[in-house]
Amino acid sequence: MKTIASLLFVFVFSSNALAQLSCSAWPQWNNFKTHFITPEGRVIDLGSDYSITTSEGQSYALFFALLANDKASFDKLLEWTEVHLSEGDLSTRLPAWQWGIKQNQGQILDSNPASDSDLWIAYTLSQAAILWNERRYAVLSSVLAERIIREETAQIPNLGLTLLPGPTGFEKDSSWKLNPSYAPLFIFAQFAHLYPHSPWQTLHDNSAQLLIDTAPKGVSPDWVNYSVEKGFYHDKSAPATGSYNAIRVYLWASMMAEDAPYKNALTQQFKPFVDSIVSSGKVPLETNAVSGKTAGNAPSGFVAALLPLLAEDNASQTVTALQQQIMMDTRFTTSRYYDSVLYLFGNSALNKRFSIDKNGALTTNWSNECR
Repeated sequence: MKTIASLLFVFVFSSNALAQLSCSAWPQWNNFKTHFITPEGRVIDLGSDYSITTSEGQSYALFFALLANDKASFDKLLEWTEVHLSEGDLSTRLPAWQWGIKQNQGQILDSNPASDSDLWIAYTLSQAAILWNERRYAVLSSVLAERIIREETAQIPNLGLTLLPGPTGFEKDSSWKLNPSYAPLFIFAQFAHLYPHSPWQTLHDNSAQLLIDTAPKGVSPDWVNYSVEKGFYHDKSAPATGSYNAIRVYLWASMMAEDAPYKNALTQQFKPFVDSIVSSGKVPLETNAVSGKTAGNAPSGFVAALLPLLAEDNASQTVTALQQQIMMDTRFTTSRYYDSVLYLFGNSALNKRFSIDKNGALTTNWSNECR
């Protein structure tokens, strides 16, 4: 009897271990870690001058680590970010945007924070607190959320409370420079839910309107200016081109729940872009927010980022063809940081590795199956 009991224990233990492994295993994440993340938790933009690390890279890697149920990597990424980008304390300083190795010494190259990265760090911490039952993440997230509202928003005439790309450098002569891709609505929705007495709901609604108003032809620009006299406008400092920034606007929209506020409005707004991809069978490198025209051939990361939105449009043939296009050349997953990030987002969203509800709350496949 004792032998049978021992065998049953081994079987149950082994089965549980295999279940945990199957729920958290994510080969694409392991590949990303191998090629882009140091053992200390620094995400490197390979081939860049000074081997830079950005707060953006750290923020996205934190999110992927959470999706992968990889707490060890998560804590290393968080610690590196706090020590090197926030002078040792994320609660007192928003992370610097860019760090690199210059003159054989690691140092901050641009100390101005980037609000999109700050949002992703705060959001991922808030969800990690829930999924991993870690109160310290929740406390840090709430402090970051408060600092974002205080340091990275502005009351703009006729627009109301608006997210700025960073604390300084985006307002000049009663004109503001804005970035639509910095506004994932589900993050604002989650903060409005978590902090109901804060202005996050107002920021959510104003940002949704900004996304719609800046894409009159169905495509979003990388950057846009705003003034009371001109409204939204483009110039040399903010051309109408949509490319490496704007691709995230469609990605964030596709990650929203079907019953989330503004989901249908955004889907309809970007329908002309989706239709053009289905018609041509290819994803463009650039779009023009004023004319709606497209140009060039996008890299694989762009293609991957658009797959969830195309899938929502029931463009299954286009999705299959574009997936095959990506699989023909996956070398980018070992050398091109940004393409790899977009690929991880697009791949995990398309394959339902996670879902986000109408209030912005994250559910991962491991949290559903492995508890």
